[in-house]
Amino acid sequence: MKLNSVIFKLGATILFLQLIILIPLGYIILQLLLNYSVNQTESQLVKLSEKYATQVHHLDDPENLQLLDHLTDMTDTSAVIIDQNGEMIFETNWDQSITDQILTTNQKQQLADGNTVIEEYTNNGSTYLKVAQPISDDSGERASVVLFSSFGLISSSIHNIVILVILASLGAVALAIGFTIFISKKLGAPLIAMEKVAKQIAEKKDFSLRVDYKANDEIGSLATAVNHLSQTLERYQTNRNEFFSNITHELKTPLTYVKGYANAVRHEMYQSESEKDEFLEIIENEADHISNLMDDLMDLSKIEEGKIDLNKESFDINNLAEEMVRRSHIRATQKGLDLYAVTPPHPVKMMADKSRMEQILTNLVENAVRYTENGEIRVEISENDKNVEVFVQDTGIGIKKEDIPFLFERFYRVDKSRSRANGGTGLGLSIVKNLVELHEGSIKFDSELNKGTTVKLTFPKFEKED
Repeated sequence: MKLNSVIFKLGATILFLQLIILIPLGYIILQLLLNYSVNQTESQLVKLSEKYATQVHHLDDPENLQLLDHLTDMTDTSAVIIDQNGEMIFETNWDQSITDQILTTNQKQQLADGNTVIEEYTNNGSTYLKVAQPISDDSGERASVVLFSSFGLISSSIHNIVILVILASLGAVALAIGFTIFISKKLGAPLIAMEKVAKQIAEKKDFSLRVDYKANDEIGSLATAVNHLSQTLERYQTNRNEFFSNITHELKTPLTYVKGYANAVRHEMYQSESEKDEFLEIIENEADHISNLMDDLMDLSKIEEGKIDLNKESFDINNLAEEMVRRSHIRATQKGLDLYAVTPPHPVKMMADKSRMEQILTNLVENAVRYTENGEIRVEISENDKNVEVFVQDTGIGIKKEDIPFLFERFYRVDKSRSRANGGTGLGLSIVKNLVELHEGSIKFDSELNKGTTVKLTFPKFEKED
């Protein structure tokens, strides 16, 4: 496992958190046990000394001495009886290293006043608990019983408890490590899978790869995002390949015409001057087609990269519609079509880029003329409280319902057999849609095969500033 891997970092973090909880908790438990043991020992010595003091009737009675000896043996303590002058009368289980001074002057005074003495002290490196109780026998003679208990026994018990706590902690750490490894792998496995997929996508350009992980959490969301990115890149690659294939085809055909007819003119492979002029006209038309294709590609590229800046201004859309009709009137007349504009009697103001609006209407009107053989083409302007609406309606060949959703795709051809003859680049509607959306508008097609098509543009209405 790499030290800089997600699994190691996650596991180390979980283990660290567990340790900083276990160590203070263990320390607190040991302190509680130690305090409890000291308090219990102190309470036991106090009760023992009180019990003995109340049962002594005569200091020189051998039974009292035997009782004390028996009690110290049972409780593993040391005891000494001293008279009121501080002289030792009797000792049991005694060791000279227990203390250098049995009672201090202050402690003797406390006992003389009938109080119990309790003291914790250290002597020769060992810690002891001393409890002294005043004794008064039936004859009135006063003395004191002093009990000593070493904390060595307590320390031994605490030591055993410490060992048990350490063993329990090690067991908890082992379980924590196992749990950490399990959780880390559980959480890290999908991250590693995503890393592998991302590397293969970046290095091998294999956009068909997906992360097989589904969960309703952040990692699941990340996996979904990686899969979505992979799908987007796959779609982008497919579109790019189709784009290059289409653009190659679109350029190859006119270039073939240009080369073929230019070669015919160069080698004088024509029968008359009129045929020569016809060849030259074909070359000129195909050159125009290539030029228009390049212009459309440049526009589409700028739009998709967000490099088109709209120079919005206020203008009357009625005038623009009528101008578009005048520009296309000659071509419509040549095909025997009626082309006219229907506008309100009052100006309809828009805040838009006028040149781009001209480009939109030019594309739509030329499309209508291109695919209409009989009847009429109408450009209508209307408005309501919120929007300005532009309609381009024709009585042309129409569009199948299943083709309408694909109209705005680049190089999509509804009628491939007639596309070359009609001179379209296959990019016009894609450009129109993008320009309409840049103006915060919408475009909608309504068409019926062999009956005609209506294109509806909707733009937000221009509000005059007060």
